[in-house]
Amino acid sequence: MTDQQTLVPLERRGGSLRDEIVGRLRALIVAGVLKPGERLATERELAAQLSVSRSAVREALLRLESAGLIERRQGSGTRVSARIPIEAVLASLESEHKDAVAESAEFRTVVEPQIARLAAARIDGTEIEALAALLEESDHVTDVEQSVRLDIAFHVAIASATHNALLTSLSELTVSWTVEARVSSHLDEEGRRLSHDGHTRLLRALRRGDPDAAEAAMRVHLDEIADLIARARS
Repeated sequence: MTDQQTLVPLERRGGSLRDEIVGRLRALIVAGVLKPGERLATERELAAQLSVSRSAVREALLRLESAGLIERRQGSGTRVSARIPIEAVLASLESEHKDAVAESAEFRTVVEPQIARLAAARIDGTEIEALAALLEESDHVTDVEQSVRLDIAFHVAIASATHNALLTSLSELTVSWTVEARVSSHLDEEGRRLSHDGHTRLLRALRRGDPDAAEAAMRVHLDEIADLIARARS
């Protein structure tokens, strides 16, 4: 784990400390923040970064290992698995995470429409083409993990197009907070198609440089995804 990926202290939600550590690390791994093959910090370092005990970290790492997300070998430390099984993230969709998914949707609804609005006023041709390439690639993806990663890349690219370093950093930082909801919306073809259609409308508004249309397109897109997740979970 590099210095740029040092974890912030864990914000307790009142559940099992071990499960909260598992959820934090799992989200970072699935989102690609912690990359396949990357070496993790030591138990002592993780405990210090998260402001938790080493025993809680040890228990969480055992859970992650059994789920196939990390590999632990004598002499080489702990590394993110080369291949991340999508089944490993489905545990994050259990009922105890309903609040987290709802908070994720609320956060995105408040922040991302304004990011899209600002991006429409500032985006350049190179950034438009980069978004178009991501959209084209996502049109034929059937793998859930790849679909989620392309979704994340598309939204982070919109934030980057604001040319505001703080907004770009915020978008990258909050990936781990929203990845569970994203995964649940990409599990089937309907969800992936809904995401692609929403991104298509966003790109159209950004190409026109229309802030009002970009904000509205982002708001509709997020509402559609939230409705899809609610239907799936019910």
